[in-house]
Amino acid sequence: MPIGRRNNIRKKVILAGIQGLIIGVVGVLLFGLILNLANEKKAESEEPTITVPKEADEKVEVTGEVEGKSLPFQAKQYGMFTSKESALAFIGSQPSLAKASIFQVDNQFFVWSDLYVTTIPTQETEVLPTFIKSLYVTTNSCKDPKVVKVMELIQEENLNKNYFESIKNKEDYPEDLMGIVQAISAFSDVPSVMRSHIFSHYVATNSCLKLNF
Repeated sequence: MPIGRRNNIRKKVILAGIQGLIIGVVGVLLFGLILNLANEKKAESEEPTITVPKEADEKVEVTGEVEGKSLPFQAKQYGMFTSKESALAFIGSQPSLAKASIFQVDNQFFVWSDLYVTTIPTQETEVLPTFIKSLYVTTNSCKDPKVVKVMELIQEENLNKNYFESIKNKEDYPEDLMGIVQAISAFSDVPSVMRSHIFSHYVATNSCLKLNF
């Protein structure tokens, strides 16, 4: 067999091998892409259905109107779920919500990342759908003045760890306040994040606080 012809055959074999390798790599990438899309569609189909609870038993009383002295807040909300497990799973699947808090009303669980009072910063482009939810809290039914004072305290615009530590009469506030502030400041000193977690804690543990959306 002539040498030139033998070289041509060898080149064709090498070329065919390279083409086969490229086709194989492309095939794997396409398979991975299709698999990811299928998983995303499956996750979307498994999203919990949001229903209006019919049970009268509630952890936080939601009133039909703003009564007496009310304290306004603005929550940055990402979702509402029918179970705490679903809300936790949602937060766990979204790295950007690592600092979010879960707030329970009746059998509904809201995911909030920030809680504002009067100043709401310009919203940056969000990867996840979100909106600002207006709400009010009334403290008329609270017999413990410390609970009332902590709700009034977080109306302060520029909350941070130093601000709480500078409070002169700490005995006028709940005993666990500074411990909660210490825990929150370990992962965030952003005023809206601190306010959200403090708010969620005291509203969840004090049924006298009445919420109105």
